[in-house]
Amino acid sequence: MSNGQPANIVVVDDEQYICNIIIEALSSETHNVVSFCEPAQALEHIENNPVDLVLTDLVMGEFTGMQILETTLAAHKDGIVILMTAHPTVQTAISVLKKGAYDFLVKPFKLDILKAAIERGLAHQRIIRDVVNLQGQVEFLKVANASVVEENMTSFLKLVVESCKKELLAQAVSVTELDPDTREVITEVCDCEREEDLEVLATESGRVAFADRECKPVIRREQIEQDGQPSTKVFISQPIVIHGKLHGVIDVLIVRRFDEVTRGQLDVLTILSSSAASTIANRRLYRELQRSYLEAIRGLANAIEARDEYTAGHTDRVCRLADLIARELGWNENRLNNLVMGCTLHDIGKIGVPDSILNKPGPLTDDERSKMQKHPEVGLRIISEFELCRPAIPYIMAHHEWFDGNGYPGGLVGEDIPIEGRLLAVADTFDAIMSDRPYRKGRSFMTAVSELVTYKGTQFDPQLVDTFLEVIKQGKINFKDMYGHDEDISQLEQVLATEMAPG
Repeated sequence: MSNGQPANIVVVDDEQYICNIIIEALSSETHNVVSFCEPAQALEHIENNPVDLVLTDLVMGEFTGMQILETTLAAHKDGIVILMTAHPTVQTAISVLKKGAYDFLVKPFKLDILKAAIERGLAHQRIIRDVVNLQGQVEFLKVANASVVEENMTSFLKLVVESCKKELLAQAVSVTELDPDTREVITEVCDCEREEDLEVLATESGRVAFADRECKPVIRREQIEQDGQPSTKVFISQPIVIHGKLHGVIDVLIVRRFDEVTRGQLDVLTILSSSAASTIANRRLYRELQRSYLEAIRGLANAIEARDEYTAGHTDRVCRLADLIARELGWNENRLNNLVMGCTLHDIGKIGVPDSILNKPGPLTDDERSKMQKHPEVGLRIISEFELCRPAIPYIMAHHEWFDGNGYPGGLVGEDIPIEGRLLAVADTFDAIMSDRPYRKGRSFMTAVSELVTYKGTQFDPQLVDTFLEVIKQGKINFKDMYGHDEDISQLEQVLATEMAPG
């Protein structure tokens, strides 16, 4: 019995007339009933066919109802077994119930009592099959909700895949986030026991066939042979729908001896798809809100740059350089988004620095330098009230720290400096050297590279300088677009050869 279908009932008794009476009594019910007078035939049927409930005599010559009970529960973990006997004892009743029997009937019994026992058993089975593993789902939702903002979508989809495999006992699961307009894949996570299952998931997925506003789960079944046994392959494609538009698909491949995908398991899939829809929608809203904040503060950063004609475009160029370094390091989507925010806001504290200092054409006095060096702390005060901007803090506070501890504002040393600040220091310094300043014209590419190499281990993290040089060597920086002219990066080898030459 699965998903409202008729129950598969097996009657086993070595007396034919008993079988006939029971079949006649159940003829008005919408059940599939088969009977066996030969227990050996009943055992073979139970092992090789879907069975929901077994009604068996306890003593049948050389066979016993206990054998029927054990075989049924071994082949069908949620099978219901009701034993019948004309020779009851308390000890026998206790024994069969301890071994997993659902009920114990004493012959002769009224047919109404028999029917009631069968209906109670099937109702109990429906509860077992339909009850979702609430503890597992609550834990899933706790973890999922915590990861909506803090983690990237891939991490969340992995949780969905793991829960699908656990709750549906699936052989393969794929969860895909789609662009609702183009149906292009944004993120996809798969987990399968066999490599060929990936092809099955890709072939059977309903992501192309689903029509907006008519998205309903698609279930397909196929009879196969696996490990020499007849089995059923069940493929389920569950849409993830937000406001009537398809935003993703959960594809599940289940292989069972018997087709027993229960209503409860399908409910689990519905819960997971709803959770995925909520998470995708909330995450996109969060990103839109974050972008709005960022745009507002970017406008503020641009206003700061407008005070100093020499720093126009500096923030944008630093963002692009830092992004290339971070990608070379393998940073994930979430960290890259935070990097854009941090780089955009890293000099926001300069709003508190007087124009006379920002635009001074000559060297700063000690007092002026002291005021300039307060801009990280001013920046921290500006953004500390904005929860969405908290990821920018390490960029703001640490991009003027030196690797050897001689930087400001904290005098941090080595890896005590947040990597965000160490990374930004490399990109920020490179652009500052290449760009025009109030007191000098922009320097050459070779000068900028030499400066980074010279101060490896003192001002800069040596590994991050090497990573940046590797980005340059790979030709990933569009110098003409950023600085108005191409650069001969082959000169980079000369600097590196000089660095490696014995002193």
